[in-house]
Amino acid sequence: MRSDLDRLMQERDLAGMVVFAHDRYSLAMHYVTGQKIHYGMYVRAAEGRAHLIHDPMERDQAALAGCEHSSFAQHGVNQLIETEGHPARGFGRLMAETCATLGMRGPVAFFGDLPAGFAHTMLNRALALNPDLKVDEGNPDILTVARTTKDETETAAICRAARGTVAALARLRAFLAGLRRDGEHFRADGTARVTLGDLRRLLQTEFLAHGLAEDGESIVSQGRDAGVPHNRGNDADPLTAGQPVIVDIFPGEAGGGYHSDVTRTYCMGRAPDPLRRLYDDTHDAFRGALDTLAVGRPCRAYQEGVQDLFEKRGHATLRTSETTQEGYVHGLGHGVGLAVHEAPRLGGPPSNTQTLEPGMVITVEPGLYYPAQGMGVRIEDLVLVRADGTFENLTPAPYELVIEPRG
Repeated sequence: MRSDLDRLMQERDLAGMVVFAHDRYSLAMHYVTGQKIHYGMYVRAAEGRAHLIHDPMERDQAALAGCEHSSFAQHGVNQLIETEGHPARGFGRLMAETCATLGMRGPVAFFGDLPAGFAHTMLNRALALNPDLKVDEGNPDILTVARTTKDETETAAICRAARGTVAALARLRAFLAGLRRDGEHFRADGTARVTLGDLRRLLQTEFLAHGLAEDGESIVSQGRDAGVPHNRGNDADPLTAGQPVIVDIFPGEAGGGYHSDVTRTYCMGRAPDPLRRLYDDTHDAFRGALDTLAVGRPCRAYQEGVQDLFEKRGHATLRTSETTQEGYVHGLGHGVGLAVHEAPRLGGPPSNTQTLEPGMVITVEPGLYYPAQGMGVRIEDLVLVRADGTFENLTPAPYELVIEPRG
């Protein structure tokens, strides 16, 4: 949680942290300030004193960050850049001076979404001008650790996003159930054949109604494409009877913010027997993992359990072959927050010793993929680990595979 940052800095014997946002939305800046500040430098000493330097146009947001603040203009940043002959060097000088003002001496955790060359130049200049500073190379870094658990405000934002996501799935199911069959394809009343793009646009409309938006394209894939986990699908493809349709949606708060994540697999009309077996195996793995979640248990253990079940039923897994592209080919889940994918991981190498803890928000998403057979199935829900150690499913959408159209 954000409130853990000072403790984490002290435990790691850090002098402080610096977050730099260079004219773009930054997850790190949003996290440490609670504001969507696009252009600024946040410097926080380990004992808790913080200062935010910001663009004058974002002074109202800066005032809400709850710390000392000043504008770039007040620090003469343009003159610093002219003197240094390079923007990155100018910001490096400002960084060095601000850290010195806050009395920071020793390792510092640096964050920002920047081109590698710009970041390298900026840090080199800061370190050259202020030799009391060093770069913290700890792994995982303190922001990753803090963001692994969520406070009540973060959880509430994720829950709102989840409700909008479930509403989008409900609208999609209702639309699909209302279609009319036309041979192997489908039509809405008086319209052309329904395509995967029509489904995607319907979902996006519902996202907007709930104050959500995609910052990456959601997955609406069918048939062979559903057999490749992150294939986004082809919007021009007509919706086809008897094929799996994977719908994996992960919208976040519009303009940047907290996310949801859920996946369902549908089949219009009767599902072929091989697809039904694949779905049943996936659903059994999903229920088995969900029903055994327990605080204090290693996150990686759930991946092992799912692999046990799939291997017993004849499917390849990453444990049987690291290069397999058919069967179970990914980890069981991940944390969700300001990013769709963040810590913890429900899987990974043996070095992943993270345990499930209160405040985590995780996905549980087993899947089976056979692109050569034109099939793929995934089921995913978003789960909150409550403060009392119980679990809440935030995306309780129906799981039925088959959707029967009107005729």
